[in-house]
Amino acid sequence: MLSARPSRTAQAGRDPSCMHTLDDMIESVSRSAPPLAPLFRSDQQMHILAELFAGSGAEVSVGELARRAGVAQATASREVARLAQHQLVVTRQLGRNTLVKANWSLPWAKELRSILVQTVGVLGRLAEALAGLRGVESAFVFGSWAARYAAEPGPPPRDVDVLVVGDTDLRSLRRACRSVEEELRVEINPVTVEPAEWDNAEPSPFIAQIKAQPLVPIPLDRP
Repeated sequence: MLSARPSRTAQAGRDPSCMHTLDDMIESVSRSAPPLAPLFRSDQQMHILAELFAGSGAEVSVGELARRAGVAQATASREVARLAQHQLVVTRQLGRNTLVKANWSLPWAKELRSILVQTVGVLGRLAEALAGLRGVESAFVFGSWAARYAAEPGPPPRDVDVLVVGDTDLRSLRRACRSVEEELRVEINPVTVEPAEWDNAEPSPFIAQIKAQPLVPIPLDRP
């Protein structure tokens, strides 16, 4: 695949700066590329880009961006400087703060957003879908998607397994997940578990199997 560099230049409209940007994004993929989307240079870079392109799209300070992406502020500052150099993001100074937002004027900005939404952005979309449901105490992604997210090697996930702990109607849960399925073009398999069953010291074989595998919490908004 790395021998196809000329085609990347052609796809970027024969703009050398676009080729430089793409080369920079895939730098060191053999060492630190996230398994969910190995196009990106590192897991930190992917999460930062996801917050900017797959989130609300609003301008945000570097400090707040670091908090949302779960990275150190120094790391966020370095990544933002690198991304700004290649015009993936737009920055401006407001006093001592650096504000940053996605550069939506890029010809492939929508495609980049699509990649991010279908990988790390899955969690954000699911959190939004579950926000309107009653009785949700906690929620997780499990199965192959969670395994890739946890850096376990394997094929790209074809679907997303979602587990909701709480007193939630399964039909309502499926209806809430339908919009996410349509947006991400991926099958979502939701299941519900009663809190007492989830917290049981001697869980059922199904629960025990799920808990023995990677679980990725869905970041639910709490009042």
